[in-house]
Amino acid sequence: MAITIRSSFTVDAPPTDVWATMIDIERSAPCFPGAELKEQQPDGSYKGGFTVKLGPLTLKFAGKFKIAEQNDADHAVVVSASGTDTKGRGGAEAQINAAVADAGGGKTKVDVVSDVNLSGTVAQYGRGAGMIEALSQQLLNQFAKNLAALIEADSAHAAQAAQAAPAAAQETASEPGAPAATAAAPDAPRPATEARRPPPAPAPVAPLDAGALMRKAMWQSIRNFFTRLFGVKQHH
Repeated sequence: MAITIRSSFTVDAPPTDVWATMIDIERSAPCFPGAELKEQQPDGSYKGGFTVKLGPLTLKFAGKFKIAEQNDADHAVVVSASGTDTKGRGGAEAQINAAVADAGGGKTKVDVVSDVNLSGTVAQYGRGAGMIEALSQQLLNQFAKNLAALIEADSAHAAQAAQAAPAAAQETASEPGAPAATAAAPDAPRPATEARRPPPAPAPVAPLDAGALMRKAMWQSIRNFFTRLFGVKQHH
C-alpha cells in the first residue's frame, strides 16, 4: 500500500539552528516518538528501531535509515528509511523530503513530504489513508515539541558557555606566574571549547502508544467532517 503524507510544523527558533539540529541524526532521531537510534554503518546509514503499541498489539520494527541527499544552501534534505516488523507481520519503506524555511519573527517552518509503502499487517492498519495522515500530523507535532526543546537546551548551553569563557580566561590570567595568553602552547587544553559542546541527545523514548494518538486523530477527523458539512449548509 503506497501513500503520500504531507505535513508541516513550526519551531520557535531560527532556520540555521533548526537545520543544524535536524541533520544531526544522532540528536534529532530520538526526538521522534517511539524511535530508537542504534549504531552507524560503514555506508553512513544508521541501524534503528521503532516501536508502536496499537491496543494489545505491539509492533516493533528493525531497519535502517540514512540521509540520501542534503542541500545545505536550500536547507533541504531527503531521508530514506526501511524496516520490517521483528515478528514478520509486515514492513515499511519511506522516502522523506524535508525543507526548512524562515517563517519570520525568529521562527522556522518545516515542510515534510513522505512517500510511504506499507506491506503485510502494517498495511491493514493503513487502509484509511486519511487516518494515517492525521496520525502522522500528531506524531510530527510531538516531534516538533521535542526538537524545539532540544534546540532551546542547545541555545541555553551555548549562552552559559559564552558567559563562562571570559571568566575562566580572566581567572587563568590572574593566577600568579601564569604565562601570557600569547605564549600558550598550541596543544594546551581548551576548556572553553569543550564547554561549548552541546548537551547529549535525549535518550530513546518509550514505545509509542498509538492508541491515544489514533483516538485523537479520529476525533479531529470527525470534527473536520462536521465543520465542512455545516460550513456548506451555511452558504444555502
